[in-house]
Amino acid sequence: MDKTKDTRALLSRYLKELLLSTIRKSYEDMAIQAQQESLSYQGYLLELVELECTNRRNNRIERNLKASRIARDKNIDNFDLKKVPGKVVQQVRTLLEGSFLDRKENILAFGNPGSGKTHLLCAIGQELIRRAGRYILQPVACWCRIF
Repeated sequence: MDKTKDTRALLSRYLKELLLSTIRKSYEDMAIQAQQESLSYQGYLLELVELECTNRRNNRIERNLKASRIARDKNIDNFDLKKVPGKVVQQVRTLLEGSFLDRKENILAFGNPGSGKTHLLCAIGQELIRRAGRYILQPVACWCRIF
């Protein structure tokens, strides 16, 4: 019994030192589950590592979304692509691939006030962060020129 406490304390200390907080919080519960499901040691370890990676990925996305200061309510789900021309829809699909970031290119959006430029650019920024974990260095800004 004393050895079990020592093992838990050591394991917890090492996991903390290695910054594996999700594994540290979950390893005991998942060990019980692994035992019930007759998982191999490798299967148990895989489950723990997948949980850690998923949690880190989600935290990174959340951190990057917060740092980007992109309006969260302006996302691709509530942008009506049916209201824009087909050429714009195709361009949006291309932008969502994110290759322009690798080339360090900017997006320029032109249109009348209230036509959805900011909403669309915020939505693209959010999707890029969520899909690829890409960090958008500057908040989305639109400049409009009215003639």
